[in-house]
Amino acid sequence: MKRRKVRILASALALALTVSMSGCTVSINMENKNKKETETTETAETKEETTKKETTEKETKKAKEETKKVDPTATPTPEPTATPVPQKVEQTAPVASQQTTSQNQYVTYYVVNCKQSITLRPNPDVNSGEITQIPLGSAVSYVGAAENGFYKVIYNGNTGYALASYLSTTKPSETAAATSGQINTANYETYYVVNCNESITLRPQPDVNSGEICQIPLGAAVSFISTASNGFYYISYNGNTGYSLASYLSSSSGNSSYSTCRVVNCNESITLRPQPDVDSGEICQIPLGATVSYVRTASNGFYEIYYMGNHGYSLANYLEFE
Repeated sequence: MKRRKVRILASALALALTVSMSGCTVSINMENKNKKETETTETAETKEETTKKETTEKETKKAKEETKKVDPTATPTPEPTATPVPQKVEQTAPVASQQTTSQNQYVTYYVVNCKQSITLRPNPDVNSGEITQIPLGSAVSYVGAAENGFYKVIYNGNTGYALASYLSTTKPSETAAATSGQINTANYETYYVVNCNESITLRPQPDVNSGEICQIPLGAAVSFISTASNGFYYISYNGNTGYSLASYLSSSSGNSSYSTCRVVNCNESITLRPQPDVDSGEICQIPLGATVSYVRTASNGFYEIYYMGNHGYSLANYLEFE
């Protein structure tokens, strides 16, 4: 009996133990199953990501390979080119060359017969203004003859007109250029202006239509250089060289058709008037001791005279013949 009870107890104990062990096994198995499922899911996700990564890498690699195979015209690779040699473009060179050639064809003239310089003017007229001064001895390009005794010339790029009497094809000596023209007239014979009312005209050419350089007052002294054509003398006056009619110039003896008077009997000066009348106005004042050229005796106690190129009348009481 005891043995039987022991057997039953053992069987019950074994059964209980078995049931207990089965629950554990089931639990373990369920946990293992869930763990395996989780691991499987993670593995699948990892594999999927890996696959995607590999696919992306393959596509990138493939894209690079295809890019290398693309037609070079799509994105041309810059090829080295030869550096172009700069070329000089001289558009104005032909004009400058033509101007130089043209000037080279002109005859060279030199400034002469002046003290320091002559005037280059915009027109062939002594009253036309000034472009620039051309120093004594300077070279100019002769273009051609102009009216009024002028030459058209080019000097330092300036084109204008200068009096022909101051231009010569012969270059002056350095001594003559360094000093005034007076040294050249030192040995010339002296002539005097005579037989005129007030003054005579110094002209650039031996022609009454050749223009005017300046006026030379009655009685003024000039240097006679030579006899010219058309009844002119080639002379020099106050540094100006030109031509004046020989009929108005006398030899160095100084003989004149007019007598010389001196201003006397006054405090400071006397009046030169336009008419032989004390109420006729005033031309200028003639200082005490000054000399004048007597023309004739006029009315109202006046003498007709010339003073410094001015023609008029002064009272005879203040004039004394020399």
